[in-house]
Amino acid sequence: MELRILDTDFNLKATGNEEHIRHISDYVNSELERVKTANPFTNHIRIAILGCMNITEKLLNAEEAVKNSEEAKINEIGEINLIREELETTKNTLTEEKNKYVALLEEKELLQKEMDEKDDLLAQYREHLRQSKVESETSRKTILDLQNQLFESQIELVKANKNHIEKDIFKSIEDKIKVD
Repeated sequence: MELRILDTDFNLKATGNEEHIRHISDYVNSELERVKTANPFTNHIRIAILGCMNITEKLLNAEEAVKNSEEAKINEIGEINLIREELETTKNTLTEEKNKYVALLEEKELLQKEMDEKDDLLAQYREHLRQSKVESETSRKTILDLQNQLFESQIELVKANKNHIEKDIFKSIEDKIKVD
């Protein structure tokens, strides 16, 4: 492969990509031309050395940037891992809270069933109480009727006893009169 760098021709044997090698050659040549333009009275060896130093500086700066980028990437990965851990913890907490919620719903259903049963029982007691009041009122009326009948019977008994006593008195008077 033929290359021209700083007005000098080079023949190279390359096993890599020729286009890539030409790109490198063009970059080196442009850097050396820039140094030559900035230092027009300097010889080729000094220009080559200054150019190599400029290219090396750019290489070291690029390596430093790559290193910083890799460190930033490592830090970001660490932060991502922390966030993943927090996310996992949050997922676990959420799962626990969901389980608690389900348990509370089940407990609520059981309590609702129990309340419904108690309400049914209360309704039965109220109905029983209402029936008892009706029966009590009926019994009270029956007792009053029986008391009235008893009172009337006592009055009739007293009247009958009075009649009977009067008859006995009259009879005893009659018997006395007859005996006399």
